[in-house]
Amino acid sequence: MDPKKLLVVLCALAGLACGAGSSAAREQPPATLPTLVQPAPAREQPRPVKSTVELGDTITLKAGETTEVASKDVSIRFTELVSDSRCAQGMVCVWEGEAVVALTLAEPGRGERTSAELASTGRGGRQSVEFAACRVDLVAVSSGGDQVTLRVSKA
Repeated sequence: MDPKKLLVVLCALAGLACGAGSSAAREQPPATLPTLVQPAPAREQPRPVKSTVELGDTITLKAGETTEVASKDVSIRFTELVSDSRCAQGMVCVWEGEAVVALTLAEPGRGERTSAELASTGRGGRQSVEFAACRVDLVAVSSGGDQVTLRVSKA
């Protein structure tokens, strides 16, 4: 085949290919212009939630929340979930597992403070702590580990 004819055929094929692509592009919906997103107004940092509990009461705290014992100068803070080997919801497990949570107990009037780790079962650690004539028992830990239920009583 003559090189000139070959070049003309190739150019014609390239033109057809470009034309087919442009007609397909015209059938698509038009591109939308990006919208500007306004930044959210600056908010204050969330403050730790404080509540009050009486001796003998049970309270549920989320991670980072603090409660104060009404008749005592004592505060109890759920610091964090330290470990959780419990069976995930919907799973079948041989062993029930255990959750361990960290609490911070303080007596601001006297400047005393202590940390304690409580376990959901008695196997891996203690389930209660005594501080400033108060006893704190770990009653339950939520399935996600983000909430604890505590019973506060007189030591």
